[in-house]
Amino acid sequence: MCVQRRLFRGLLVWWYSQIVEICSVISLTDARECIATQVHSLSSATISLSQASGFVLAEDIFSDADYPSADCSMMDGYVIGKNEVPGTFTFAGEIASGVAPDRFLESGEAMRIFTGALLPSGGGRVLMQEDCFREKDIISVETFSKSLYVRPKGSEAKINDLILLAGTRIGASEMAILAQTGCVYPKVIRKPIIRHLASGDELVAPGEKPELEQIRDTNTSLIAGLLGSMGLGAESSQVADDFSAMKRLAEGNWDLLLISGGASVGDHDHGASTLESMGFVIHFDKINLRPGKPLTFATRDNQIAFVIPGNPVSHFVCFHVAIRLAIELMTGITPSWQFIDLEIVGGEPLRSDPRETFWPAEVSYNAGRIIVTPKRWSTSGDTFSLAGTNALLRIDKSSKLNEIA
Repeated sequence: MCVQRRLFRGLLVWWYSQIVEICSVISLTDARECIATQVHSLSSATISLSQASGFVLAEDIFSDADYPSADCSMMDGYVIGKNEVPGTFTFAGEIASGVAPDRFLESGEAMRIFTGALLPSGGGRVLMQEDCFREKDIISVETFSKSLYVRPKGSEAKINDLILLAGTRIGASEMAILAQTGCVYPKVIRKPIIRHLASGDELVAPGEKPELEQIRDTNTSLIAGLLGSMGLGAESSQVADDFSAMKRLAEGNWDLLLISGGASVGDHDHGASTLESMGFVIHFDKINLRPGKPLTFATRDNQIAFVIPGNPVSHFVCFHVAIRLAIELMTGITPSWQFIDLEIVGGEPLRSDPRETFWPAEVSYNAGRIIVTPKRWSTSGDTFSLAGTNALLRIDKSSKLNEIA
C-alpha cells in the first residue's frame, strides 16, 4: 500500500511538472511580440558622413536647393535656342562644366557645351556633336533629335523636397545623396553597445588544444560573425560556470547583453539567476522552438539581455528568429519577417516535431531555378552542419516543409 501511495504521489508530481512546463513555454510568435513590445530604438547621435554607412537615419532629409541648380546639358555638343530649326549656326564660344555662362545666346548662334555644363540664357536645345558638322565658325545640322538633351532646373529635386525618410538605412547610395545635399553630419540612431559572455567550464580558446573533457569556444566567433553581418561588434569574454564571476562580468554600461550557455535549469546554469539578481525582469525563458527552446529574454530599464542555449545551431537559430529582431528595433531598422515557398531538392530528410522547427538549409540556383537543400543536422551541437547555411527551413505541424526564412 505504501509503495502504491508513493507511486501515485510520484505520478501526481510528474504530471504537475509537465503542466507547469507546458504553461511556461510560449510560441515563437508570442516571443517576438513580447520582444517588439519591450524593445525600443536607441537614442540618436550626430556623426560624420564618412562613418555613416550602416546606420539608420533619425531625421528626415530635405533638399537644400534645386537639383540641378539650372538647366544643364546632358551631352557633349552644341547648345542652340529651343525654337530653332535645322540649318546652319554661327559659332559663339564655349561653355565648360563648372563655368557660369556670361552672355545671352542669340538666335542663329551655337555654343560648344559639355556634359553637365549650364545652359546660357537663350539656350534650350543641345545638339549631339556627332550630329553636327563644323567648318571654321559655321555649325551645320540636318535634323534634330526628338530629345532636347537638357536636364531642367529642379527636375531631380526642388528645394525643401523630402528626399530621405527617417528610418532609412544608410548605404552607398544614401551616402551619395547626403553628400550632394551637404549633410555631412547626419543624425542617426546610434549603434548598440553589446556585451557577450561565453560561459562554460569546458571552454578553451580556439587557439588552444582542448583536453578530452574540453571544447573550443565557437560561440564567440559565431556571435561575432552574426553581429558583423549587421555592421555591429561586441566586447566578448569567456566566463566559467560561476554565478559570481558571471555577475561581475555582466555588469556594465551596455545596451544588449548576450550570454552564451547557462540557459537551462541545471546546477551550473546561471544565466537567468544572474539576470534576476541584477534586477532584470524575465519575460520568457522557454519557447516552443527547435532548436533553441531554453531561450531567455529579460530587460532592465533600457537594457536588453538574452541567455542563449549553448549549442551552436541553437545559437544560429535563436539569433535569426529572436535576437535579430531586438537589434533591428534598437537600431531603428524596420523588422523583416517574411517567408517564401521554395522547391526542396536533395539534402537531408526533414523531421517534424511538436515544436516549431527552423532547419539549417542552403538556397542556391539550379538551371535558372531557386532551390533549397536541407543541411545535415544530427544534433544542435553539430557546428559542421552550419557549413554553407544561408537560410532556415520553417517546419511546423501545418507546414508544407518548404517555407524558407
